[in-house]
Amino acid sequence: MEHLQTLLLPLLLVTCPPVSTMPSIAGYFWNQREGGGEAWTPSTPYVAHLQGKNNHSCAGFLVAPNWVLTAAQCLVHKPLTVILGAHTVQKKEKSWQKFEVKEYYCHPSFTSPKKGNDILLLKLNGHATSNSHVRTICFDKSRERGGDMCSTEGCKTPAGALRGTTVTIIKQRNCLSHYPGLADHLICGHSSSAEIPGKEDAGAPLVCNNKAFGIFSYRHKNWPAFYTHIYPFLPWISSVIKSA
Repeated sequence: MEHLQTLLLPLLLVTCPPVSTMPSIAGYFWNQREGGGEAWTPSTPYVAHLQGKNNHSCAGFLVAPNWVLTAAQCLVHKPLTVILGAHTVQKKEKSWQKFEVKEYYCHPSFTSPKKGNDILLLKLNGHATSNSHVRTICFDKSRERGGDMCSTEGCKTPAGALRGTTVTIIKQRNCLSHYPGLADHLICGHSSSAEIPGKEDAGAPLVCNNKAFGIFSYRHKNWPAFYTHIYPFLPWISSVIKSA
């Protein structure tokens, strides 16, 4: 069984989950409610909420049934508890799937967010059950997406709800012209919200065309936000999961 899981993991990392065809609005889509009317339904079942010590929290996303990807800076808050299938973090919901972290795999070159390599893999102590509330997301293999409209998902509002915000990817040459000392493999993105993503949203996925393109790392004042570009780290991610 373990051998079969090892063979299947690389496939899970590149296979996209089914994509909703309903109109998406800030991470949610409209769904018909029984008996008439409409209700909000989450369209980001890959989002993970990470609870750490001293009430600190981070975000993350499910990339395989027992693996969550997040930001390396979240390691200081361990031990972390992973909650999948959450629409809000203020009150436990029936859709929640809760896991402790069995193993932490921080990128060996990480020292601080501004120096890059802000990426962390969490191996869960169980396997998530795929359903309408919980599902994996695959990776976007684009090298650059300058000018594209994407979104940061799983950000926490002051009321504890999880939501998303539109992000415009800034062309890398324009980003480097304003921030010439920017670390390698960091992406600039202009968020439509002045508050989201915030510090407690570290690890939230930057999603383009329903695929994970980046990981939220930090903000420079209120503009822009900086994200770890996932593509250059795919070999590292694959090697960690295969050897774990």
